[in-house]
Amino acid sequence: MEPRSLALIVLLAAAPGAQCEAASLDRADELAGPAPGGVTGKVMNAQGGPLTGAKVVLRRGEFSTTTRTDDQGDYCFCRVKAARDYVFEIELDGFAGFIERDFMVTRAKLSIRNVILEPLSSFPRLPVVEESP
Repeated sequence: MEPRSLALIVLLAAAPGAQCEAASLDRADELAGPAPGGVTGKVMNAQGGPLTGAKVVLRRGEFSTTTRTDDQGDYCFCRVKAARDYVFEIELDGFAGFIERDFMVTRAKLSIRNVILEPLSSFPRLPVVEESP
């Protein structure tokens, strides 16, 4: 007999009159705490091509986590606390950044957020006007 099986038998035998009852889902949630959520997606250029190495940040209060997109433009934040007030940001040199406030991570679900970044070259350059003293 394996030691693990033996320990289980001893434990059950040591609790005479013990009754086993199934916990409700609500009670299981109460004991385990809130289930985490997650965010995944793809960062692409205007033509739909993947953008490699983009910095993706998810932050809320003192909490902040950062990742980079892989060679397919994919990123993932796994096991993140569910909340409605995250700030979601993406940065990549040569591209206009992306920011979304009040971003929601849903309990026990994986949210998908795909983002297209525009190259800075697609925005008109404004002339710089120097102020005279």
